[in-house]
Amino acid sequence: MFIYHHHKNLNETEARSHIRNRRAHLSNERTFLAWVRTSISIMAFGFVVEKFSLFLWLNVHNRHHADSYSLALSNLMGIIFMGLGAFIGLLSILRFVRVEREIETDTFRPSIVMEVLCGLIFFILSAIILYYVFNWHSLAILEYSGKN
Repeated sequence: MFIYHHHKNLNETEARSHIRNRRAHLSNERTFLAWVRTSISIMAFGFVVEKFSLFLWLNVHNRHHADSYSLALSNLMGIIFMGLGAFIGLLSILRFVRVEREIETDTFRPSIVMEVLCGLIFFILSAIILYYVFNWHSLAILEYSGKN
């Protein structure tokens, strides 16, 4: 196993190098845990967005007409966020293992690809959600004002 491989008997030079890299390994572990927390948060947010469609369904059902577009979009956005959270969790594992190997071989080079990719995805999904919420509230206001 990968973890066991790093902790078997080391010669004196390897032991000194391993001790020197301890802070880098611990930092990598903290970064990994931060990415795991982020992926869990994104998945939880996706669950909330998906369950919001139940609220929409109950609201629409009480008015006796169906707004299937809102329900479908809410379900889709929730599923996308849950999938994105799972995908980020997988990427964080791959990143952790790659950085561990690079630290051990003293070839570590920082990379911002994962951070930039996640930032762009979050920006696009946030814009879609803002557009959806704005339109949903606008339609609700127009419907309410039309009844008076």
